[in-house]
Amino acid sequence: MVNENIYRQCPTGTIQYQIKAGDTIAAIAPGFNTTVAAILTANPGIVPERLRVGQIICIPITQPPGAPSCPIGTSPYKIVSGDTLASIAGRFDTTVEALLTANPGIIPERLYIGQVICVAQEKTKQVCPNLNSYVIRRGDTLAVIANAFNISLRDLMNANPGIIPEALYPDQIICIPEAPTPLAITISIRAKLLTLYRTGIMFKAYPIATGKLTTPTPTGIFTIVNKQVNPGGPFGTRWMGLSKPHYGIHGTNNPPSIGTSASNGCVRMFNRDVEDLFSYVGVGTAVRIF
Repeated sequence: MVNENIYRQCPTGTIQYQIKAGDTIAAIAPGFNTTVAAILTANPGIVPERLRVGQIICIPITQPPGAPSCPIGTSPYKIVSGDTLASIAGRFDTTVEALLTANPGIIPERLYIGQVICVAQEKTKQVCPNLNSYVIRRGDTLAVIANAFNISLRDLMNANPGIIPEALYPDQIICIPEAPTPLAITISIRAKLLTLYRTGIMFKAYPIATGKLTTPTPTGIFTIVNKQVNPGGPFGTRWMGLSKPHYGIHGTNNPPSIGTSASNGCVRMFNRDVEDLFSYVGVGTAVRIF
């Protein structure tokens, strides 16, 4: 059975925390630079003496020390060891001049680990080493994402150096470490239906388009081997490549084709549906096509 508690949405200004053995509100508060009273206010109805392992509570957060108030169109980035403005500019497809403009008073030769600067969001590009990415949606927290992909919060943060958990923004792209997943996909060519299962139980279902008679969709058991955001053209807004070379699950620029045999062998989905599926499955997810 799915533990719905991990999908609890915390209000703006707080982050999720999962109770571990031995935790108390008094012990948690100092670690997040907050107070017992503030935690109790953020969690109405909580009983401090009855915390349970795995319970999700909301922790009030404050802006990291030294964090600037980033203007609209930019997002905070935390300096890590080895960073320079030139390397940051290259990573985010911007220029040193643009970084200096967005961060008046910054001294390039005096960057320090933990310092927070502002980087233009609209040019942000994240290239993940294992081609396993995730697009932040409104209300997401790193704790929820880590649980959904069966990884630890520490591993998720290590895969995204410089990320600021309390400053996630919609459409931000982060990298997901590969891990065993309870999810699996089945695709019925005849029914034109893609079904997502979690621990063997049907979780989601989406209408699809499959291959034409002359270019049929391959049958068999495959895995997702890469993910791409906004591939464009006939692939729509998301691509999930299969272990069968040259085939994948993707969006479309031809929505009326959904429900028909219209592709060159790939599985097409409405863009809104492929974006939803993309947010659940990672590299390594099994795909059975029949």
